[in-house]
Amino acid sequence: MHKLLFLQSDVADPFALYADQLRQDPVAWDPVNRIWAVYRHADCARLLQSGSAHIPALNPDSERQLGATARLVAGRLARLANPPSHALFRRALLRLFEQLQPVAMAGLVDRLIGAAPQLDWVEAVCARLPMLAVMKGFGFPEEDIACLLPCAARLTQVMLPNKSPQQVADVNSVIGAVYPVVERHLRHCAGWQVPDDDDTRAILNANLIGMLIQSVDAGRGLLANVLLQAMNQPCEPSRMTPAEWRAWVSETLRFDPPIHNTRRVLTEDMEIGGALLRRGDTALLVLAAANRDAAVFERPERFDPKRPNNDAHLGFGAGMHQCAARHYAEALAAETMSALFARYRVHLPAQDIAHAPLVNARLAQRIALELERV
Repeated sequence: MHKLLFLQSDVADPFALYADQLRQDPVAWDPVNRIWAVYRHADCARLLQSGSAHIPALNPDSERQLGATARLVAGRLARLANPPSHALFRRALLRLFEQLQPVAMAGLVDRLIGAAPQLDWVEAVCARLPMLAVMKGFGFPEEDIACLLPCAARLTQVMLPNKSPQQVADVNSVIGAVYPVVERHLRHCAGWQVPDDDDTRAILNANLIGMLIQSVDAGRGLLANVLLQAMNQPCEPSRMTPAEWRAWVSETLRFDPPIHNTRRVLTEDMEIGGALLRRGDTALLVLAAANRDAAVFERPERFDPKRPNNDAHLGFGAGMHQCAARHYAEALAAETMSALFARYRVHLPAQDIAHAPLVNARLAQRIALELERV
């Protein structure tokens, strides 16, 4: 049996492992890590949509070491919350999305690329553009953007379930720097009235920080993977229409998603795929495997932006925790690709793409590009 938990940096082709599991053992028990791994689309969707499958709690030992502001943020994020508080936090998150204004990706692409004939696409654009777009969409002034953008990598550590002492210190430091900037901006944000009560303001502040956090790794991975598919599949990117780019992004999320798995803890016994999962058991939902389930997608190993149901992928989850940024993220990626190929002739030199040492996400660490302005 293959290792069910592995670092993406250690595996050349995880999809081959997922295909074997789908055929041989689609609901598998890992006795070493004491976790169930679930691979089929129907089983993953059922768990995502179940009120009895909760987001795992953060490690209380490391959370107790967080400062008061960091605890406030972690404790009010819709992404990490379960019922009954989740509904309240989710409403605040959706309210924030209603205020997020569209931003011209062409300008951000030009800003980040500059005049460089060669660059690392991941470092120069993928790791910065999504968070920059969110801040511009909320009208943050340039001095605040200059303060917040360098915090991106450290901000993502808020989401780690188990934090080392150094990571706890980093989270305390970065939240201490970011929270007052976000709080000040939301308090004076034009166009909407922020409630007066402290708790509601804290929920809004926390979930705007959550939007910045979520934009970093997921946005970075999506922009990297869409580019790789555009360069490696037979197509003419410079001739693609906005609608074609949206379909391309959707199929990339099915075929080569940045987020490969997520976890749930059961609050009651459930039978999944013939296996009995007990209350308290943890399930690893392998969404990247579910997205290539032949029971849902015809010829799943083929990249096909024209397939009629490519939006049935689970890359953004499902149920109450379905990513609120789904349509925003798809549009951002499509517009970024359209702007890039309209302005540049893009060459991808032969290279081995290394991936970050993460279990849940497959994120390219570097993609060298050569660019010629059109």
